[in-house]
Amino acid sequence: MPDPGVSSWTPINMWAMLRALINSNVPILTNAGAPTSGTSGTYVGQAGPGALLIDTTNGVLYINSNTLLSPTWTQTTSAFSGTGPASPGVIQVATGQISPANIIGTGVGQLGHANGVVLVPAAPAKAINELISCVIANDFGTAAYTAGGNVTVNISGGGAALTGLVTTTAFIQSAADVVVELVPLAATRNIYTTANGLALVSSIAPTNPGTAAGVFNWVCSYRTINALVN
Repeated sequence: MPDPGVSSWTPINMWAMLRALINSNVPILTNAGAPTSGTSGTYVGQAGPGALLIDTTNGVLYINSNTLLSPTWTQTTSAFSGTGPASPGVIQVATGQISPANIIGTGVGQLGHANGVVLVPAAPAKAINELISCVIANDFGTAAYTAGGNVTVNISGGGAALTGLVTTTAFIQSAADVVVELVPLAATRNIYTTANGLALVSSIAPTNPGTAAGVFNWVCSYRTINALVN
């Protein structure tokens, strides 16, 4: 059977598809640079859960893993190199950057919020996102941040810590570049909740003395494990 040609496309159906996406608040958006999250974030009030955003400067795709009124733009990157989506159990890699505004911000999706920054969106129902490791880097700029607390990777939405901690003096308040690996706790068990995401959490909100301009970069390795419970 020959491949379908251009005439096989139906413009009315294509317009209907675009209209359905927009009416459902899940448009496909563009932004020149990394988006910001929170109640004053990029496309707040326009991009609902599941909306996609293309960073045209860096060629990176983001998905809103939070709400219409407080988007959390999570970068979608996978270590899977095949032609389709990663299968359950395949180790995947999510990467991203926390801007200066989102380091000190206290809104939902920002590091200063009690629930921190979402690194990995929620797993499907009855599945878990198992943390393998998370590498975080303070890319120092001009001056150090002040305050802040111990930093851990937690189950998102206010869940328990899954890793050991790095102190604020060793990371947030560092006056030089620093790279830290956070790994699952070895001396105790980790109890996961199903449909969980993973989040980077600081026990106290960082502050900016006025000239701090560094960003926090992160790379999180994880795998989604399905159907362990009914």
